Amino acid sequence: MKNYRVSAVDWRVAQTDSARIRTAVFMEEQQVSAADEWDGMDEQATHFLVRNDRNEAIATARILTETYNHAIRYHIGRVAVLKAFRGRGLGHSLMRAMITWCQTNNAGADIYLHAQVNRQTFYQKLGFVAHGTEFMDAGIAHISMCYRKEFDYEYPLPAQ
Repeated sequence: MKNYRVSAVDWRVAQTDSARIRTAVFMEEQQVSAADEWDGMDEQATHFLVRNDRNEAIATARILTETYNHAIRYHIGRVAVLKAFRGRGLGHSLMRAMITWCQTNNAGADIYLHAQVNRQTFYQKLGFVAHGTEFMDAGIAHISMCYRKEFDYEYPLPAQ
């Protein structure tokens, strides 16, 4: 896909499109429950939308800004590309835009995510390194991954 754009937006702007994409990918395809998907964190996140040349939202993700030991760190999550648009590099473009956003906002901040184990290679190609052991979240095996470095602390796991 040649003509698409990635934008960072707040929840008020992203809500309709992001909810539609996440419902299709996580709830319908992967059978994640509404209680697991809608965790109440969206309003405090920075959201990203990928739009095609017809201005249709086709992918989404979010970044939560956290404080740990008096330092900022970024938690990337809810990365979803609609099935019809997968395999075109949109996920990589979306992730690169998010990493750039994090580094621009705070160059020294840690960046991490909880990857579905079957998507671990996707994130490794982007420079993420697995950390810790696998865990279950919403009935799906996950692994914590950090961007290009190992850390001496544990990432917070989702509430079980």
